[in-house]
Amino acid sequence: MKSRLLKNFIQEIQFKNRNPKETRVLALLDDISTNPERIFQQGEKLYRSRIILNEEKINKKTGFYGYDAEQSFIPPWRITRDLRANYRYIPYLYCSNHPYISLIEVRPRIGAKISIATILVNQNINLLDFTIQNKPTKMSETKYNLFVELSNLYSKPIANDDDTLDYIPTQFIAEYAKNLGYDGIAFTSSLAPEINNTNLERFNVVIFNYQKCSAIKSNVICLEANHSEFHQIDNDLDKLNTDCYVLEQLIAL
Repeated sequence: MKSRLLKNFIQEIQFKNRNPKETRVLALLDDISTNPERIFQQGEKLYRSRIILNEEKINKKTGFYGYDAEQSFIPPWRITRDLRANYRYIPYLYCSNHPYISLIEVRPRIGAKISIATILVNQNINLLDFTIQNKPTKMSETKYNLFVELSNLYSKPIANDDDTLDYIPTQFIAEYAKNLGYDGIAFTSSLAPEINNTNLERFNVVIFNYQKCSAIKSNVICLEANHSEFHQIDNDLDKLNTDCYVLEQLIAL
């Protein structure tokens, strides 16, 4: 970890003080003028994927070929567990800005069927942007390194046997960003390094103020061979772009 500030912050919040008041990490976040931000405009779309475990729960209503609107959105608070950006019982909306990123984030096995929901942004959403695609001119190198390391922490794949101790720093930072007035955060995907390395505009999003969004449709996707071969298998005539970046580049040749 390059950021000594973040390393010290993690040590303090994990083992000394769950509610640190005066740290240089928080002071850097408080400087709104040098925070990288990203805005999703009303009408833009995001994507949320869930592996289908029981096909009897798949909705057959028009527009929702996979899970219905309720199951395509946030989980009920009663079953919301600790994750990298949220505390237990506090649901947030985890999604991506591209179908392919959303699909690989659930790490499906070959042959798995996935319900991918299209999430409509109904009101503008302002995100604290850990992808740093647009670095503010006055952002210091110290703050830049901090944001890079935080993005890496958020993008680390979640495992069922994760120690919730690992979530404490990122949960606190997410809550802090929320209290600063942000609607959510954006961060890179560790499962698509070819995208991160080329600085493409594809990334993950956690939305705190999910009331500004709604699930408007869902589709069923099957992983047939590997992470470059997703195919839509429902009857929807409107097909999602589920191609990975490498395949898109080959098709363009």
